Amino acid sequence: MRAAVLYEHDTPLRVEEVEVDPPKGGEVLVRMAASGVCHSDLHMLKGIHPAPLPAILGHEGAGVVEEAGPGVTNVKPGDHVILSWLPYCGHCRMCASGRPNVCVNVAWSESGTMADGTVRFHRGGERIHHYIATSSFAELSVVPAQCAIPVDPALPLTELSLMGCAVATGVGAVLNTARVRPGETVAVVGCGGVGLNCVQGAAIADAGTIIAIDTEPGKLNLARELGATHAVDASEGSVAGAVEDLTAGGVDHAFEAIGNPATIELAIGLVGRGGQAVLIGMAPPDARVSFDALNATFEEISIRGCWYGSVRPPVDFPLLVDLYQSGKLRLDTMIRTCSLEEVNDAFRALEAGEVARSVIVHGRRG
Repeated sequence: MRAAVLYEHDTPLRVEEVEVDPPKGGEVLVRMAASGVCHSDLHMLKGIHPAPLPAILGHEGAGVVEEAGPGVTNVKPGDHVILSWLPYCGHCRMCASGRPNVCVNVAWSESGTMADGTVRFHRGGERIHHYIATSSFAELSVVPAQCAIPVDPALPLTELSLMGCAVATGVGAVLNTARVRPGETVAVVGCGGVGLNCVQGAAIADAGTIIAIDTEPGKLNLARELGATHAVDASEGSVAGAVEDLTAGGVDHAFEAIGNPATIELAIGLVGRGGQAVLIGMAPPDARVSFDALNATFEEISIRGCWYGSVRPPVDFPLLVDLYQSGKLRLDTMIRTCSLEEVNDAFRALEAGEVARSVIVHGRRG
């Protein structure tokens, strides 16, 4: 099969032939149909959040099950599936409390292997690592069966591929982590794939005022199309002043979807009395921020992290698909498609802020 392999951080991916092993117990082989190109992939590529190399990147995908390993009962060959990059043990204290997104027993997925400590990808005898149990920049990938969520085969897998990260993270942050209620005020700092889905989540939650904040006019226009009631260009004037004017005291919920210390501090500063800042973006490991601690105490302002939208994939993914089928969740407007050979250009466009989401369509030729 063909796959996009990263051999050294901060170098282009190489699209080449790679061997793939059959799935073992509890695993499935998926023929990938589409894969989103996410900022987390870019962080891995640039070495901001490094992982073992060489590796096949990609963690936002959808495809068709080609083979099921021993003991797999949730899917079968021929099933169309969305891939979640979230394996979980199901029995630790976090899983038992309904929070599998922070399972304590999945360090193996960060080491670039499957659960048994081995890999399924090779090239000329060399081990090729997995990327957070997904590796969707490949024509075929072996994933944990629990990470393959079946969907109606009539639905378009190109659009549904975004469910695996951008949608689950953004919408989940609003509905699961923050629990936004009707009429509340929301600000979203950063309108890439995740931020735009925060906007959609806020609209689904029937928030009253939804303020999209970015420096790219195209993304702000798209945010309005997806439910933002107001758009603030962060390159023009004071964002805090604009939000203050729109909300008379700050927002109930501010979502930071970039992972930059400056924008994290901005989001915290946009929160009004009794509100909360939800940090979604992947900050560099050494990032540190400051905030007015006394004001946070006086005004009962909360600052909380959000990992993968606090999702429970077997429960939340079908709900997200229902929202998509009902027309409440739009995915088509965010997508620019490309081929696997164009993956490096997709990363360039992502870093330049030219696109909300590039989606690799497997089988398409560049």
